[in-house]
Amino acid sequence: MQTAAPIRRRLTALVLLVCLLLTALLPRASAASLQNLYGIQVLSFDSGQILSIGNQAPGQCSLYALRYARTILDGTTCSGAGMWSNGAVWSAGGYTGFSGNLSACLSKIYTELAAGRPVIVHLKNTTVSGVSKHTNRTSTEEYHLTGTGWQVVNYPHISTSDTYGHWVCVVGYDPAADPSSLQESDFFALDPARVSAGGTLALTRLLDGTIWTDNSPLKIAV
Repeated sequence: MQTAAPIRRRLTALVLLVCLLLTALLPRASAASLQNLYGIQVLSFDSGQILSIGNQAPGQCSLYALRYARTILDGTTCSGAGMWSNGAVWSAGGYTGFSGNLSACLSKIYTELAAGRPVIVHLKNTTVSGVSKHTNRTSTEEYHLTGTGWQVVNYPHISTSDTYGHWVCVVGYDPAADPSSLQESDFFALDPARVSAGGTLALTRLLDGTIWTDNSPLKIAV
């Protein structure tokens, strides 16, 4: 008859083995290089891979932002398999939450980008006269990538849900940004609603006053 001690040791070893296997299967936080691409300091990625993922399916901005982030980190197009369950499963994509006031969030975005890691940011909705738009601006600046540089266009600010907000994947910043006095508009994102503008890669400049600091503002790579 086996005693309790050997059984406990075997169970402990089995649990440890399962934990190690699960850890090995989870995505790891690698890093992308930073480059100055036509005046924007942006993480290096294959625009074709991002465009192959394309714009979000309805209600799945969080999943698409996570897919862009993993594609940049891994260098291969992320299918999103296992990363959706009525919302993005952040841990399945190797991401976790970070909260703080606006200054702390902006500083975290900057340092994560400097380390080569995209940051997924939660934006809030604002309303003007019953129309879902930013209080001070009715359009965002979109930067469309061309063979000779960025074509800057104004595009109506995409409304976001009052309840759920909107998720974007921040991948770059203005080289002139002052790390000690950052603003939301210093940063550029792959917006799941507009990452492809008619087949052209688009970056969206964040609007000041839109990071949802009181509702899970950032997801960062672990």
